[in-house]
Amino acid sequence: MRVVADTDTDFPADLLAAEREKQQTWERLAAIPLRPYEDTAGIEHRTDTGWTPEHGQAEDVLHRRLQELSAATATHPYWESFSGSDRVQARMRLKQAVLSEAQGAAE
Repeated sequence: MRVVADTDTDFPADLLAAEREKQQTWERLAAIPLRPYEDTAGIEHRTDTGWTPEHGQAEDVLHRRLQELSAATATHPYWESFSGSDRVQARMRLKQAVLSEAQGAAE
């Protein structure tokens, strides 16, 4: 398993790839117009967002993929080498590493 160096932690390449895809999937989900809804008083909200049933299908697909990626990153064997707060800190470093990459690519 190839490991990619980070400033504080070396992350396995497959773990980094899954976290990158998870971030990209979140971004794709956020780009979908908000779904209209009706409240308990029968008042409709968000009726002008441009949402279509196809957006609903895309949301479903993206949510399923997020669940798969979240499970893959959360249960990755790499985390077994950490315990307690060290595991939490390492997971946060992974998220930050991927976010920093994305921000660097956007600049």
